[in-house]
Amino acid sequence: MKFFTNAKVYDDITTLDDSDLICYCCSVDKLTIVNAIKDGATTLKAIKESTKACTGNECKELNPNKRCCSKEINQLIKLEADNV
Repeated sequence: MKFFTNAKVYDDITTLDDSDLICYCCSVDKLTIVNAIKDGATTLKAIKESTKACTGNECKELNPNKRCCSKEINQLIKLEADNV
């Protein structure tokens, strides 16, 4: 089992640093997802394929928010689309 010492419980994705994990199951940080979006991965499916984020199955155990990271990934997709 993986353990993370820098895990953050959060409500607002914009408060996270680039190095903060979004996907705890596959250890994918915010910057990796943002870069994938900038490179054209603009759907959850494309993010999964390009980064492997949101493809694990230990969300309730590893994520400090006790849920799948798809909500946060979709928020990042929307934020990046709004910044274009």
